Amino acid sequence: MENRIWDTDTAADPGSDPTLSGVTSLRSGVLTARQVVFFVIAAAAPLGFSVGAIPLAIGRGGIGTAGMLLVCGAIFAVFSAGYVAMARHIRKVGGLYLFVTEGLGRPLGVGAAFLAVLSYAVASIGSVGAFAVFARHAVQNLLHWNTPWELWAFVAVASMALLGLLGVDLNARVLGIVVTCEIAILLVLSLVVTMSGGADGLSATAFSPHEVFGRQPGPMMAIAITAFAGFEATVLYAEEVRDGHRTIRRATYGAISVMMFLYAFVCWAVVQAFGDAGAVVRANADPTNMFFTATHSFIGIWAAQALNVVVVTSWFAAILAFHNAASRYLFAMGRDRVLPPMFGRVQPRTGSPWAASAGLSICTLLVVTIFAVAHLDPYLDLFVLCTTPGVIGLPVLTCLASVAVFAYFLRNRRGLPAWQVWFCPLLAAAALAFVTWLIIDQLDLFTGRSGIVNIILPLIVPAAVLFGCARALWLQQRQPDAYERLAS
Repeated sequence: MENRIWDTDTAADPGSDPTLSGVTSLRSGVLTARQVVFFVIAAAAPLGFSVGAIPLAIGRGGIGTAGMLLVCGAIFAVFSAGYVAMARHIRKVGGLYLFVTEGLGRPLGVGAAFLAVLSYAVASIGSVGAFAVFARHAVQNLLHWNTPWELWAFVAVASMALLGLLGVDLNARVLGIVVTCEIAILLVLSLVVTMSGGADGLSATAFSPHEVFGRQPGPMMAIAITAFAGFEATVLYAEEVRDGHRTIRRATYGAISVMMFLYAFVCWAVVQAFGDAGAVVRANADPTNMFFTATHSFIGIWAAQALNVVVVTSWFAAILAFHNAASRYLFAMGRDRVLPPMFGRVQPRTGSPWAASAGLSICTLLVVTIFAVAHLDPYLDLFVLCTTPGVIGLPVLTCLASVAVFAYFLRNRRGLPAWQVWFCPLLAAAALAFVTWLIIDQLDLFTGRSGIVNIILPLIVPAAVLFGCARALWLQQRQPDAYERLAS
């Protein structure tokens, strides 16, 4: 018998394959720029990142973290110049998969697709662990109930699966409420600290070049870059937005601007809450409670209790947004027959990629169950270890896309200025390559481990890319018609 991997010959005629009898186009015109921004910001989990990662960055790198957040935002803004220009010519679900395919060819494009699914999927799965930890703490602090983390992990998986199937417009409403609450509580804390004058008076030292670049920029950049995880996902909703290119452009720059200035302001404010010297001491001594302590001191215990609740919703919003992004990459790969074509189906009534969403939900359930049965730690194991390939994979994916944008416009500039389509993509690619090296070099700061684990986890990233390239080359040799249809 001939060995056939994910046979796509029957996919040439949708009517010949029962798995393709459903609709294979996402519902169009249902999202505005504001709703897409909600998806992107929710994926970055602004409150979860602020409470969980900013103190770590301050403790390991110093108060210059506030300035480093602006630097990282600027890198992605430079990337977005060419990214938005190329998005004008790609209005189909697939995101950076299509960008890399158009610029660097089908093999690397499929490799990028596998990397994207891996990165977003592990981010979603790992975030379940963080959600479970904060949910358990919130219930214990507010209701004095001692509950197992596994309970909240399975609640998160079930809720994610349900909302993933209900439709993107409903999810936008849910995420909109959550993100609004997150931003509101962060701004209230930051403004109260600012108006109170902080612990030792207000200072702009956190933005000085010496604090940003002169101490330990590696740990700060490695952590700060994760604040913008998923911002490039705006193009994943290209088929579902109103007013196409204009909406994607506004959503991309809007998401970067909001995240960059919000994080920098919040980070600066929490430094002021403890003073320039005191902030580093506090971040090293008790990083997980740094924001709760500041909130309690400057606003009151009621605000700290509210923060307990909103942190939980922040992590759930991140789970849902990462799940949505991974689902749409999986949908694109199913529609292009890179994966079994059933993943390319959508639910006719809601327009959501139900098959891809269901597949990811099952994978999430299996992974969480394994960690629960093995009695592993939900934060140090499920969250940290699962998300590590994604922390590395996302900047690698964006770097590939930058090179692809340059290559795409090198063949035909399409009347656009060279600085936008040549210089900016190359500059962004160089910066992102450097960032990736910093993350890998400082990986022990993220995993909290030493030894072979810090070698194995980064290797998953090139393995995903190589597997995707091999799949594309297999299609080219065995099923050339299917290969030619990739990203077409």
